[in-house]
Amino acid sequence: MAPTDPSDSVAAFDPLDAATRSEVEALLERAERSTGHPPLSEPSRLAWAGVGGDFVGLVLRSAGRVAGYAHLSWRDRSWTIELALDPSEGPAAMPRRRLLEAATAEADERGASEVRCWVTQHTDDDEAEVEALGFRIERDLVQMRVPLPLKVTAPPLNEGFSLRSFRPGHDEAVWLEVNNRAFAAHPEQSHWDLTTLVARELTGWFDPAGFLLCESGGRLAGSCWTKVHADRAPALGEIYVVSVDPDFQRLGLGKVLTVAGLDWLAERVSIGMLYVEAANEPAVELYRSLGFTVDHIDRCYLLGRP
Repeated sequence: MAPTDPSDSVAAFDPLDAATRSEVEALLERAERSTGHPPLSEPSRLAWAGVGGDFVGLVLRSAGRVAGYAHLSWRDRSWTIELALDPSEGPAAMPRRRLLEAATAEADERGASEVRCWVTQHTDDDEAEVEALGFRIERDLVQMRVPLPLKVTAPPLNEGFSLRSFRPGHDEAVWLEVNNRAFAAHPEQSHWDLTTLVARELTGWFDPAGFLLCESGGRLAGSCWTKVHADRAPALGEIYVVSVDPDFQRLGLGKVLTVAGLDWLAERVSIGMLYVEAANEPAVELYRSLGFTVDHIDRCYLLGRP
């Protein structure tokens, strides 16, 4: 639906018309310039670009100008809300609350069993207004960064293991099998399929040379997939996905693969980064041992139901 929205109102668009889409894109750019971080997650940005799923856009107008945007998407078997607010609009509490209320109502109308809301660069000020609508903290995703090149010595690769780069059109099936085994219980990284993988291979940032596969005895034991964010200032090199087959865990491959990926990135950028679950204490400690420090926290809230 795409109702004509008067001043100071929230309207839902499915899909967004071209004019509104252009206005929202300008808002997303303003929000990213203000914070240094994109307001929408990668799956939502892919959906926005026309790959990776459908979404509903909710637009908040103030005095006829787009003041906020809520991206409502169906993924991980639930509705997920992400928000972008115009940094020039002043205090964010009221626009965020109005968008959250409208997006939650839209999800309910579409048959929501669960509704989640991601708050990027979470601060304590976000807590009260989100919880006032019935949302409760579910999990924290920590972005960590490290100067490159690393100051630690790369651990040796175990005997019988070798590294090579990913081969598009050849390695997709085996990588998907290992990745899904490694992340069987993970809400975002599990249940990837070929469409999900190929959508990323078609992006401008994809470089198979920085997608490192570790093999042993003809089997894929693990991998480290890197991503260069060339559009950031300064550019960032991300450890995008590290996965180790459960049959090869507890051999130190996670550290070996992470360092190999960072070494590859160090030839291209001066800052490395990654995301890690705050609750995954062993991984957090591993990254701290490599020199990573916390940049910010993205927090996921789950709407409590009676």
